[in-house]
Amino acid sequence: MDIHKERISIAVAESGRSGLVEHLGEITNDPDAIGKLCDRLGRSGKRLAFLL
Repeated sequence: MDIHKERISIAVAESGRSGLVEHLGEITNDPDAIGKLCDRLGRSGKRLAFLL
């Protein structure tokens, strides 16, 4: 997540050197939007990790 004052740019990456990286877009920088994003990403059943 690239964090700025008003917007957060979201990308996901698979583990490993050859893992796929995908830009998902931007969301507003507020707790509700971040919670919805986590819910959406967590539906896949894969473990989520966040790097700041």
